[in-house]
Amino acid sequence: MRLILLALVFFPLSGNGQSTRGERNELVWNPYYRLQESDFRGIPDVDSPSDAGASVKITAKPFVSGKRIEYDVRAIFDRQRSWARGMSTSLLEHEQLHFDIAELYARKIRERIHELQQQRVRDIAVYNREIQKLLEESNAYDQRYDIETLHGAMSGKQEIWTERVRAELASLDEYREVKRTIGLTPH
Repeated sequence: MRLILLALVFFPLSGNGQSTRGERNELVWNPYYRLQESDFRGIPDVDSPSDAGASVKITAKPFVSGKRIEYDVRAIFDRQRSWARGMSTSLLEHEQLHFDIAELYARKIRERIHELQQQRVRDIAVYNREIQKLLEESNAYDQRYDIETLHGAMSGKQEIWTERVRAELASLDEYREVKRTIGLTPH
């Protein structure tokens, strides 16, 4: 079960993502890290029939680079708001796919931003409307995933969804988050 998918963010994440012990509460999606049971640090939702809840969001922060509108788009997992009553390998894989779906839609957003840039769109409201449409689509896709897999209980359906999301992520590999380093150009 995915708890939240935050729409459009136009401000820095609250705080710095650090707990009082210096550990990161938020994980930015990356292909080399898989969620672990220890990432689910929140208090279980007593009203939920689910065994776990992954709190993920997509942030899209705009900035101007030259004459172009750019966005920093990320899929983020919140450790403090994610919870589990007990974790099995299959449940962990199910929750990981919620995080992967957030990354899938982060890539779709990056792709759409690129298309708008190619069309030389300069109206930020156009970008925001397009991003909002994809965020709504992401929520519907994620809900369909839970319904069709019965929150991961139907292993055959879970495998189908895992392969589907992996294939879609691979098809959008060129829109993976790219880290940029800004510095002085050597003379």
